[in-house]
Amino acid sequence: MVAPLRPGLVDAVVRQAGGLLVGREREIAVLTDALGGGARSCVVHGATGMGKSALLSVASSIAVRSGLRPVRGLRALSGVDSHVLLVVDDVEQLCAEECERLSRFRGAVVVGGDFDPDSSGFADAVRVPLRPVDAESVAEMIRRRFDVEPSPELTALFLEHSGGAPGVVSDVLDVVTDLSVNSVRATLPGLRLPRLLRAVRRHWQLLDADAVAVARALAVVGHASLDLLCEVAGMGSFRTLAAFERLNDARLAVAEPMRLQSPALSHAIRHETAPQVRERLHRVAADVLHRRCDPPAAVADQVVACAEPVGAYWVAPVLHSAARLHRAAGRPDQAVRCLRAALREPLSREAAAQVAVAMADLHLRCGIAPRAGELARQALVVDGDAADWLAAVALDWQCDEDVLGALGSPPVVPADPEQVLRDLPESGPLLMPSIVLAGLGLVRAGSVAVLELAPRLRTRLTGTENDWLTALEMWAHREKGDHTEVSRLMRDLAEASPARGCVALGAGAFVASCVDRGRLADAREVLVRLGYTGTLPPAWACTPLLHHRARMHLALGAPRAALADAEQAGDAELAGVARAALAEPSQQPLRCAAWQKLTPHESRVVRLALDGETNREIATRFNVTQRAVELHLTRVYRKVGISRRVQLSSVFGTV
Repeated sequence: MVAPLRPGLVDAVVRQAGGLLVGREREIAVLTDALGGGARSCVVHGATGMGKSALLSVASSIAVRSGLRPVRGLRALSGVDSHVLLVVDDVEQLCAEECERLSRFRGAVVVGGDFDPDSSGFADAVRVPLRPVDAESVAEMIRRRFDVEPSPELTALFLEHSGGAPGVVSDVLDVVTDLSVNSVRATLPGLRLPRLLRAVRRHWQLLDADAVAVARALAVVGHASLDLLCEVAGMGSFRTLAAFERLNDARLAVAEPMRLQSPALSHAIRHETAPQVRERLHRVAADVLHRRCDPPAAVADQVVACAEPVGAYWVAPVLHSAARLHRAAGRPDQAVRCLRAALREPLSREAAAQVAVAMADLHLRCGIAPRAGELARQALVVDGDAADWLAAVALDWQCDEDVLGALGSPPVVPADPEQVLRDLPESGPLLMPSIVLAGLGLVRAGSVAVLELAPRLRTRLTGTENDWLTALEMWAHREKGDHTEVSRLMRDLAEASPARGCVALGAGAFVASCVDRGRLADAREVLVRLGYTGTLPPAWACTPLLHHRARMHLALGAPRAALADAEQAGDAELAGVARAALAEPSQQPLRCAAWQKLTPHESRVVRLALDGETNREIATRFNVTQRAVELHLTRVYRKVGISRRVQLSSVFGTV
């Protein structure tokens, strides 16, 4: 007889199984009672990932506690006696010879697998069916793995994706590092789970071609009615229904509505489908859903999944409609995917303008950076208000001036920028260019009028425009000598993307204020943190930053770097000062505070690196390995807060 369960034994077994048996207390009790009651055979059955193997390990533990000798697998079986318990996993994969040997075995047997006990010679066995676990069990698995309290939304996301299979949840938790809901939602579709991939390959060897075709169609369309499934799979209703029933029998699909067991299984089937087959199914599904007048988001999902354009004029308007729905629902990433897919399709002039405005709105309001060449391609087919929207994006994201030229006549700084800001319209596509160009005019004139206008403008501006207004306020406070306020606004503005022009413009004001007050270390720290130590894009907002960065380099005793910045900014006077500094051979460069953090040997390595010598050349000079030089430089990077060799000159100057 099997010894009774000790208090806490189930919890111990659950912990040993890595959480796979969370929520399986009832099944463990049934298995224990069956073995303790002298049952000859016991069957643990369920779909892939339900924890069959973990429960069979429990059976082995129970056997050991009761004095039995568990034997895993038929190949390890050497004899039969009353003290042997045969444990066989994945019984559905046994060959004919192994099945025959198992049927002749006369001892106690515990088998597990994804099969029907009624049709496998185990009709009289004690059955332990493994059904999907509930939300509380999934939440407990997350707690045990990460020691955090998961939100109900996160738990529901894992439960839906896995279909309640604890093995699938465990596999996902093995690869997920960020438990934020948005991150998990974006990560799940791309996961390749070996457990499910192996299961799909195994089923493909057993199922016929019709069942495989229906499974692939379901993996593409998700849940579907019979008529939709017939069209996508390319089969008649009788063949499709019969194939679906075979999938149901194989525990791969469920009815009402017709779908696969879980989204995770759908992803695995798509991964196991040849790319050309998957592409064809997505195209067919998109066409069928469009003809059926299904929601635009459903059609867009199929179009976006296509690697190549569909090539029909109906596609772009549908994608635009889907993007509007995603945008309204707070899903800007999905909206921009739809719009970028629309740019690949044939576009009428009206559709092109709609897509350009919608894309620009996402760039300006949601902080989504435009891709290289994206604006230039759109500029070829739009004009009017749409072109103004594109110009606003080009200005905001520091795009190359060639792009601005492609958008039409280059914008001109107004003669009376203060009046332009006073007369700004309530809203519209021209708002952003007006603020940027008028603001640059005030910066060049050294005006502080923006401080008077800012309170009134704040009530009318949103998001992106407010960031530009913050940068303009920083320049006005710098003109007034208020470094404290400039620093406060820089901290707020630094939270935006450094790729945006407003951040570069604000950083220019901060560097200028720091140089005015001799706080060079603060200026250098902000430039390093924002990534503004190297080459900057040829955008108008970067010119003031280049000018004052050149002043900083001169103050740090790095005239060569100052000359490069002054020439790029087009500042002839400052470039002349830098050339004069270079022409004085007796002048010793001013050592900044960063040099004091280095050891003498690190200082020698940095000087040689600033001279342009490679790591190999420095290693040869000191008769050490190249790896030793790399380690010295790595320590230097950590001490001064940089990450790359090209940033050395911004911290230490040039020699």
